[in-house]
Amino acid sequence: MEGLSIIIPVFNKIETTRKCIGSIREQNRDAAYEIIIVDNGSTDETQQTFTAGAGPMPDLTYIRNTENLGVSKALNIGAEAAKYDVLCFMHNDVFISRENWTADIYGFISKTAGSGVVGLYGAKTIRKDATFRGKSIVHAKKNGPSITRSFEKVAVVDGLLLAMKKAVYHKCRGFCDGFSVHYYDKDISLRAYKNGFVNYVLNIPFEHICATTRSQIPDEDSIRDEAQKNFTAMWDLYLPVDVSTWRDRITYTVKRRKAH
Repeated sequence: MEGLSIIIPVFNKIETTRKCIGSIREQNRDAAYEIIIVDNGSTDETQQTFTAGAGPMPDLTYIRNTENLGVSKALNIGAEAAKYDVLCFMHNDVFISRENWTADIYGFISKTAGSGVVGLYGAKTIRKDATFRGKSIVHAKKNGPSITRSFEKVAVVDGLLLAMKKAVYHKCRGFCDGFSVHYYDKDISLRAYKNGFVNYVLNIPFEHICATTRSQIPDEDSIRDEAQKNFTAMWDLYLPVDVSTWRDRITYTVKRRKAH
């Protein structure tokens, strides 16, 4: 079915979620989409907002988990409920500044043969230790995008927004439950790449209020470190991955010389 299923995992921060939904609706009045909110056991007013007296919301589905299952499981649960052929997994603190951006993402993915994971922030290179190489990072941040063309091929896409065909999602076997908060995005990006798909960053301006949800996670730093350890062990024989072109390398060299 033509359209975009937008899957948003949430844990508390209802005001941010409200603003996110409002922004999606405001920017996409003429586009086909649905919003699926997967609530990971919020303890604030999130459940009440979407159930008690909320009224009809034909563009929105609310799914409630009784406990926090982690981001990956929440995304997989949302994908199972999606009705459209293109899935868009995004954070509730991402705000996109383009009219009918859902149609732009759907159009690119549906018309681009072999497209894998598509997003708004990513990197052409992922190192052996699973970090990004700074000069290869590509993004469309509203106030300072690094991307100049309409799209760029990348190795991995950041989890702030990940879009893909259902067929790609299933080929990659969904998100790995073992990466509950961190590295689920890099993992599925590499799964797509390994399966012969091409990952992209699109030039669609956005703002990201970073770590709105993660700030609520106890021992978040240790969870990230453990995820990095597990990720590098899993992908040890495959890393590093670099999709930089010769033109990219020339650009990196010129920028380095100018910096010195």
